[in-house]
Amino acid sequence: MAMTASKDLVLRIRQALHDLSQPLAVLTGLVDLLLVAIDETDPRLKDIQVVSDQLEKVLQIVSEIRQMAQEASAAEPVIPEPVAHPEL
Repeated sequence: MAMTASKDLVLRIRQALHDLSQPLAVLTGLVDLLLVAIDETDPRLKDIQVVSDQLEKVLQIVSEIRQMAQEASAAEPVIPEPVAHPEL
């Protein structure tokens, strides 16, 4: 039972990371568009670059957690089901 709960938890973590990645990708795309469109003399440029840098850090953290979840699911031992033997 503990293995099933652990496997379920890893799957839920992986799904949550996937769900988190979607809005982060949208935000990253929008910030990238802002960086392309904004004039280099605009005083907001520095703030947009900070946002871009921080989004990259968050995406790296999500990637690291995803890797840990994959390693955890791969490390789980497979417990074979008992085989019923017919009476001899």
